[in-house]
Amino acid sequence: MALLLLWRVVHTDGKVFSDMSTSKIMTAAEAVARFVQDGDVAYVGYNCVPYALVHEVVRQRKRGLEVVGASQRFQAAYLFLEGCADRTRTAYIGGVMIGATRGQLVADLIRQGRLKYEEYTNQALTLMFMAGALGIPYIPTRSLLGTDFLTPAGRDHPWSYLGDAKLREAEDPFTGQRVVLLPALRPDVALYCAQRADAEGNVQAWGVWGEARWALWAARKVVVSVEEIVPGEVIRRDPNRTLIPGFKVDAIVHEPFGAHPGAMTGYYDTDFFFSRLEAEAQLDEAAYHRFVDTWITGVRDRQEYLDRYVATYGLERLRTVLPDTRLEPTASVSYAFTRRWMAGYR
Repeated sequence: MALLLLWRVVHTDGKVFSDMSTSKIMTAAEAVARFVQDGDVAYVGYNCVPYALVHEVVRQRKRGLEVVGASQRFQAAYLFLEGCADRTRTAYIGGVMIGATRGQLVADLIRQGRLKYEEYTNQALTLMFMAGALGIPYIPTRSLLGTDFLTPAGRDHPWSYLGDAKLREAEDPFTGQRVVLLPALRPDVALYCAQRADAEGNVQAWGVWGEARWALWAARKVVVSVEEIVPGEVIRRDPNRTLIPGFKVDAIVHEPFGAHPGAMTGYYDTDFFFSRLEAEAQLDEAAYHRFVDTWITGVRDRQEYLDRYVATYGLERLRTVLPDTRLEPTASVSYAFTRRWMAGYR
């Protein structure tokens, strides 16, 4: 609890802003229970990993999920290994770049036939989300031409599940050139984490998004955890940061350190100390189960997770991921129209 109070004092002046008449704010447990259903196609982020939300999915023992995303980290591995998801469309499954993991346990699931997968490239998945967001049935690309993705081995391997629905090669009716047609991808639910939002669900984010913008716009349901809840006036004063508008968002979860042990641009860096422990735990089944029992299923929520971290490793260890300096624009930023910029032409 001391850690959460510290975070609120530093970043929100101790205030949580909410207009309950239109509020979409709820707990992670409430949001996952309401908006993540068994059998859903789920996007769970990559550059900003919604660890707090994924941990809650594991605790609620959701089943039959298909995890989709251009690249996936440990958050997807937990869903696979805990039996929450049995299918995935992705280009990559791995951990942070610390050299400690080779994904052995996930590879074992594939070999045992317990995890089906369809492999694409990062660009291909991003284009598929783009098509879903734009409401078009498919999108063409040339990037897969001449690759193994179009061979029988690449399309019909023992662990595939889409068949001909994975992609098609066709002729461009305008030029006669060959193109690859990728089907639109619309997740049933997208889980994400960002810097801030207001109570109406207008989410603002900055940093590296990857394919997130298209995935969030394409998704039928959207749940976002944020570091801060701010007044709507803050959102309106800086509209360029708005990643997804409130009418597209179903739930906002106020969850400081919701991306830990991953990073949140401007708030905290990757916790490489803890990420190494996480990676090493996925090399051995017994170690993995001890890790999950301690840090996911053995805690009730993110606050208890943070309390356990501080009790185990100390508050100073967690402070090491906080930024040393606060970056601010060197010039004022104004979205209001003025005539001052025309002064030289008068």
